[in-house]
Amino acid sequence: MKKNYFKIVSKALLIGCLGVFLISCEGEDGENGIDGANGINGVDGVNGSNGTDGTNGENGTDGENGVGFDELTKYGKITLDIAGTRSDNVAFTHTDELKFIHNDAGNNDVFYNDPNMGFSVTRFVNSPDSHEDSSVRLSLSVNDVGLPTQNFEFNVRFDDYSVISDDLKYFNINSTFDQSNMGVSNATITDYSFDETTNNLRCTFTMTVAGANNITGNDMTISGTVDVIVLENLGGVRF
Repeated sequence: MKKNYFKIVSKALLIGCLGVFLISCEGEDGENGIDGANGINGVDGVNGSNGTDGTNGENGTDGENGVGFDELTKYGKITLDIAGTRSDNVAFTHTDELKFIHNDAGNNDVFYNDPNMGFSVTRFVNSPDSHEDSSVRLSLSVNDVGLPTQNFEFNVRFDDYSVISDDLKYFNINSTFDQSNMGVSNATITDYSFDETTNNLRCTFTMTVAGANNITGNDMTISGTVDVIVLENLGGVRF
């Protein structure tokens, strides 16, 4: 019995000593190691598909014309074309639509003098008022109306009319060019018609003005298409 007890005590002492030895032999923490190299950057992801464009919005409503606009433009227009070379030797072409009228007598008239008739048609660049006189007038005489000898005489008058080019340079024309004038050539009236029921005058005019007879100093071609409604002046009794 004593012998077994001694063995048990011996084993316990041996285990205790071994534990103390292990504890006393535990090492200290080592130094931090060197940081590892950074990993390779990942590949960028693929861009997503573009979204579908949105639907266009509805067009806005056109604005209304100013007061009196219809009254000033309802009698038709003159489409004007001018071509030539400016005084600085730069070639030019100019196109304009003149559709504004003035209520003064003689600005939109037809005259009868059997067998002849005449027209005086003026159109302004802008709505005419006390500050606006930029205009073009066609004076047209039709002789022997409807007869085999029917013929035309005409002139074109420019009042303070500006020809503006894309390079921001301009010149003014203040002249009357008559087909009978020296320096005016190739003056013709074509596509003439006049409806006596509607008073609709239609025609095309053209002429060439020599450089010595116009402000550019170079030959200039003037042409135009007329599509207008003219008025007949009844005259009346003078008081």
